[in-house]
Amino acid sequence: MMITQVDTQAQIYLQNQRGKFQTKEFRSFYTLNFGDYNAENREPFGNILTWNDETLLPQCRHSIIVEEPTRIILLPLVGAIEIDEGKKVKYVDSGESLSLLVTPDNGFEITNPYPDKVINYLQIRVLANDQFAEEKTLIAFDLNRNNQLLPILNDIPDQTKLLIGKYDGREEGVYYSKNPSGNVFVFIIEGAFEVQNRLLERRDGLSLKGAVEVEFEALSNEAILLIMESAG
Repeated sequence: MMITQVDTQAQIYLQNQRGKFQTKEFRSFYTLNFGDYNAENREPFGNILTWNDETLLPQCRHSIIVEEPTRIILLPLVGAIEIDEGKKVKYVDSGESLSLLVTPDNGFEITNPYPDKVINYLQIRVLANDQFAEEKTLIAFDLNRNNQLLPILNDIPDQTKLLIGKYDGREEGVYYSKNPSGNVFVFIIEGAFEVQNRLLERRDGLSLKGAVEVEFEALSNEAILLIMESAG
């Protein structure tokens, strides 16, 4: 794989070095600092505040609260999640992503709707500001469209973008940064990839600063990655 030579700064976040919080009903792994987890070099990346990999047992609930206006992106990986905002309930299934603008006075609950199935989802938090036009966006995508990046977050004025792709072994791809800062965060959901000449495996992350192009190659079949471009 040919890598474009640019002045980039990179940091790998290994899955086995993540923070962890667990109860008898709920478990969350923290790629970035969150709650009581505060480790060196795990600070927010650009406007990405939180990157949590969460598991919820059958028919259990988990409350979401924030201390400042925050864009929360929920991406089910195994099963569906139920969102209870008090007045109405919304279901988000695998193959969908939900983006919510949350303020300190309008938190919500995530519920596992299944009687006998564990669910797994990503919770990503992004610093919100007045430029966000929509309070809630549900986007469906088809991961059977192999070997291409699919947008799963509407374009918004602050240049935050999120894409997902499933790749066959040895298939290559390139993401071209739209943000002058070139702040890009890559997260491996399944399988293994080589990203900018770095090996990343399941649930590893990689932050890149000043990345004009991000080149990657799948090292296993049905490998899935997320690419998020961050402002700031």
